[in-house]
Amino acid sequence: MARKTRQQAAGGASASTRADWRAGRRGFSLDILHFRRGRDKHWHFSGQQPDEVVRLVVRKHWWFLVRPALPAVGSVIALLLILWGATVLPKQATLWSVLSVVAVITLIVTGIWFAYKDLLSWWFDSYIISNKRIINAHGLLEPTRQQTSIDKVQQVGTGVESMLGFLLGYGTVHIYLTGGDFYLKDVPNPKQVRDAIQGVSDDLKSKKKDEPAPPVPENKNLADVIESLAKNAPVPKLPNVDDELPPPRNEARFLGPRRTFGGPLNVRADVRYVSGEYTVKYVQRSRYILWRNLSIPALLLLIILPIALITPAASSLPAGVLTYWWVIMGVIVLILLIALFLIYANYVDDVYILTNRRIIDVNRNFIFFFETRLETEYKSIRDTKVKVPNILERFLDIGNLYIETPGNSPDIVFANVDHPFILQDEIQGIKSHKEKEDKVKKTNDEKDNLKKWFDTVFSKLEETTKTIGAPDLREKDIVTAMGMAQEYSLDVAIFSEAEATANMAPGLVMHQSPPPGTLMVPGSKIEVVLSKRPSYI
Repeated sequence: MARKTRQQAAGGASASTRADWRAGRRGFSLDILHFRRGRDKHWHFSGQQPDEVVRLVVRKHWWFLVRPALPAVGSVIALLLILWGATVLPKQATLWSVLSVVAVITLIVTGIWFAYKDLLSWWFDSYIISNKRIINAHGLLEPTRQQTSIDKVQQVGTGVESMLGFLLGYGTVHIYLTGGDFYLKDVPNPKQVRDAIQGVSDDLKSKKKDEPAPPVPENKNLADVIESLAKNAPVPKLPNVDDELPPPRNEARFLGPRRTFGGPLNVRADVRYVSGEYTVKYVQRSRYILWRNLSIPALLLLIILPIALITPAASSLPAGVLTYWWVIMGVIVLILLIALFLIYANYVDDVYILTNRRIIDVNRNFIFFFETRLETEYKSIRDTKVKVPNILERFLDIGNLYIETPGNSPDIVFANVDHPFILQDEIQGIKSHKEKEDKVKKTNDEKDNLKKWFDTVFSKLEETTKTIGAPDLREKDIVTAMGMAQEYSLDVAIFSEAEATANMAPGLVMHQSPPPGTLMVPGSKIEVVLSKRPSYI
């Protein structure tokens, strides 16, 4: 019996330890295990809530262990080569023994270093997705944790940011939150992770109960007055030019500009928007710049083509010379055509993007080769300046718009754009729009809170007036009046008598003080005036 009691106590202590561990208390020494798979085949982690279920545990792709493991793998290969050399050349036994010892020591050192610095870091740097939150836990001896609630998830996007990621199947999951962003970087099978997060978010939203509506006063006039005073002002909103463009084929991609560049090549800009960001306007250089740059090679082409066609017909050149002539002219025409294409491509793939949060200058070099990008937030703009280079561009309303920023932030130059002064005003309007929007939203929130407060207070006052307000005792006999008052915890006192009217019998309540409906404290008295027979009777 004593042994059984000890076993039960030990079992109870073990269960308590597991419960303490799940609750986040130090059930294990140093809390080394941040999460583990239990006997129920589910993941459990330190700090897990009683009704919280882990849906998915994600770590970085295994590829990120390959490069750190190369020294240890090289040590293994070196040891195998030494052992093979010892069997092939047994006469050099001393040399092979020394090399074997060195190789074994190197293997132990590189293996321990890899396990401590990289393998443990990879194992404990994990993303835990539960039915309530997303947690990024990393670190062993100095653990840190970042978490966000599932109910803040607005949208989930995925993307592969390198060719190697495309081949090996890893990428980034961008979670757009209410007022922020959360990233799961270099995770395997990002689509599966996205589906898991989106599924948990949809389940939570479907189960979320709507808040009960606040009470509304029964007095219609009072309710209409409160409603008119609490009417929200319209929130100013900037236009979203992407609404006019077709939606992307892959809606699970990162949010970004929908417009493509490079003409028929439909090249997408490598721009990733944050939560709540959208495109307000696309700006390109003036078409005058395109025609100006195309004019010289186009004019040369118009001159070369007639010369190439007319000269052989007007002269009797030998066949060999004529062949060289056609080759030279063909090369010149081909060079001019390539120049025309490159000038056009270099024009159409450069763009300035104005979002509701920042200005982005996307500059591609001949579509494919590489892309440079400058960006600055509106709050970082110190000054804007317009400069028109010459008289011709002044007549054509073309100029350069300079966006100046303080410190080390990059300045952005809108070079040779149409209507630069109008664009300058638009940028200033977008910059000040955020302040206006925040002010209107704050005012509307205050109105909503005040409406809820007044609706609740006046509804409660109406309810209170009906239950403990002074009853209507008029035209009731004294006994009935006293009974009605007692139901409201009130007393009745006869103040005086007065001659009754012709239509009122004697002994009835003619007047009462306070009048019906007056709020009264329980135990208070209502003074009444009773009717009596007229004196002429």
